[in-house]
Amino acid sequence: MSLALFLIFFVAPLAHSANTGTPKPPTIDESVLQNVFGSPQSFYSQAVPVVPENGTLVDPDYWDSEDIYRPSSLTYDLFDLSITKRVAKSSADNFLMSPLGLKLALAILTEAATGTTQAELVSVLNFDKDRNTVRHKFASIVSSLKTKSPQYILDLGSRIYVDNTAKTRQRFAAIAEQFYNTELQNIDLSKPGPAAKDINAWVSEKTQGRISQLVTEADLASAVVLILNTLYFRGTWRHQFAPNETAAAPFYVTPSVQKQAHFMKVQNSFYYAESMKFDAKILRMPYLGRKYSMNIIVPNSLSGLPRVVENLSELRQEMTFLTEKVVDVTIPRFQFDYTTHFENILKELGVREAFEDTASFPGISRGQTLRQRLKVSNVLQKAGIEVNELGSTAYSATEISLVNKFGTDNDGMQEVIANKPFLFFIEDEATRQLLFSGRFADPTATIKMA
Repeated sequence: MSLALFLIFFVAPLAHSANTGTPKPPTIDESVLQNVFGSPQSFYSQAVPVVPENGTLVDPDYWDSEDIYRPSSLTYDLFDLSITKRVAKSSADNFLMSPLGLKLALAILTEAATGTTQAELVSVLNFDKDRNTVRHKFASIVSSLKTKSPQYILDLGSRIYVDNTAKTRQRFAAIAEQFYNTELQNIDLSKPGPAAKDINAWVSEKTQGRISQLVTEADLASAVVLILNTLYFRGTWRHQFAPNETAAAPFYVTPSVQKQAHFMKVQNSFYYAESMKFDAKILRMPYLGRKYSMNIIVPNSLSGLPRVVENLSELRQEMTFLTEKVVDVTIPRFQFDYTTHFENILKELGVREAFEDTASFPGISRGQTLRQRLKVSNVLQKAGIEVNELGSTAYSATEISLVNKFGTDNDGMQEVIANKPFLFFIEDEATRQLLFSGRFADPTATIKMA
């Protein structure tokens, strides 16, 4: 009998909104006030100007004044786009997944594997054969994602639950903690009720209450190890959409099927390209904080998205053609949830033995017998996304945008109208990692499972 190794990946709903915290008023030293406004006795005297320490008129604590996009000479990890392409080709519906979340959990699993099981994972994930290289790469990625900012929220959670009956290898636990920032916790899986309650409580906390029940008692049947990964992101558009500009209009689900959607509008300076390879428009939409961005690919024809999907491996090359232009953007406001089972997709890509009775994961626990060998039973990821103008608490926010119009030919104004199925990607531009990838194809679909 082979015992089940149950992997669950949850990506919490991704909300594009403004920060909700109320900053505390700064404490100003009295000497600074006197230096600027003068002392009470010299109220009418000339104020002494204060020059920022960085020698400019830009205060980085309040506004990231310049949006600079630097295309990377490196390619995306092939796995990220391969798995996205497989999911996209499995149906024509909305979908959302986190390539990074899946890859991170599988990387931890690879640490415990040996033989053919490990070789297949390394090949499909496109990992370097040197484990230390892989470890340090993920350590730098996790460190980047842990960077805090008042302009966005990104909360990455990773945990390994191991049944009390398994004798965990300390080296595996130490590697998971040091390089993947993943804690290992023992749990009594022979009591699935309390175990499911504890696991769901952790997931709920890490996802700010977005998911209160990830696993059920039935999910834990015969499970010995669970690898969980959560990723919660909340960002504010750098160029926000005006709520009073949103209006209903047709969205072309297919050339012959139209459905109503609410379209948001904004005109500003964006990095943009017209891709001949994709026969599509590529638009980069940055978030505040100069770290994350959403890239959308809108085909020029109503039936053009399959061509984009088929050539997805060349996305990085096409992104090098982005240039800054004034763009009139129209995209739908949307929200949906999606659940993906990756077992068959991973098998198609070449990860097979991990799901068989011959799977080899001796790195997780000591003393495994033939009847106690671990194998993967489920690879599940839940994700959600919400894209809106400003966010539920940001309607009173005001943005003053200055766009350089000098030397701009109005005839060269670009236009992106996403009124047909399109792909989108959320990227950490510091590490070039795909946090999320998805397709919006139907404005009436809110929940989907594949």
